[in-house]
Amino acid sequence: KHSSCREEEDALDAATKSVGPSPLIDTENAWRRSWRALEELYHHGTLESIGVSNFGPFDMKSLYEISTEGPHIYQGSLRTLLMEEVMIEELIRHGVHYQCTDAASAVLAGKDSEAYASLERMGAKHGSVDEGDSSDAYGYSAVQVVLGWLVQRGVGVFPGTTSTAHLAENSPMTLASMPKFSPRESLDIETALLTIVKGEGTGSKEIGGITRTEKEDVTPENVELTPNGSQLDGGIVATFFNTLQRNVRIFQVHPETGRQIQLSRSIPPGRSGRLIVEPTDVLIAYDGHGVAVKKFLVEEDTYGRVDFTCE
Repeated sequence: KHSSCREEEDALDAATKSVGPSPLIDTENAWRRSWRALEELYHHGTLESIGVSNFGPFDMKSLYEISTEGPHIYQGSLRTLLMEEVMIEELIRHGVHYQCTDAASAVLAGKDSEAYASLERMGAKHGSVDEGDSSDAYGYSAVQVVLGWLVQRGVGVFPGTTSTAHLAENSPMTLASMPKFSPRESLDIETALLTIVKGEGTGSKEIGGITRTEKEDVTPENVELTPNGSQLDGGIVATFFNTLQRNVRIFQVHPETGRQIQLSRSIPPGRSGRLIVEPTDVLIAYDGHGVAVKKFLVEEDTYGRVDFTCE
């Protein structure tokens, strides 16, 4: 990788440099010449679509004035998508497809915020077994929630990972199969993302060496409830990593009767499932043959999230 355009230009071989003058000689018009070349390739049928990346409002205005075709694609950041309203409206008006290049990394940058925790809880809500729900979902990560929400809005996304597990979790098939978010959920996701990209809502303090965000008080009037009547903003997000070569399901042991209640659907090998649980819950992972794989206890001091491994 190169840290500057000059460094990248200097690293080019002699044959490439001989094609034409360096764009650094006339930086003001270099991109215009590049755009002309892209248009020629498009009209020739070599390229199916052409576009730009990270252009600001002024550059986009200049591009619209000189272009004879396109742009068809705009690659930009999550911050631009959420905060540059005027430019986004112009892109929509011109039929330009937006591709968000940093959604995953932008979300993970806010991992210690309450906004991130709310995205986690929303994803975990879809991992519980509800009567009459035939979905195969077994919970989603905060990143999956955001990528799925963007896809449902017609925005292209880049998973941005070299992990095969994460590639599977964020694959087109997985994102397309996610349940459609309700208007309320969509608003909550957008609000959480705005908080993250602005760097707000972190008000964190260190407790016992672990930095956590202080949670705002919520009145009963504005708290969303899950199907079983518990608060969506309450509970602990438990992530179960299945390292076995067979599916597992998570059950909760009722604290009074000892009855075992199925909480999750089958979690495939190499994948992770997410659920909302409570402190002191006793959970058991069973495989498809009904064999108990492992028992888990949810500790009191988990700071809103806990990870378990089924091995």
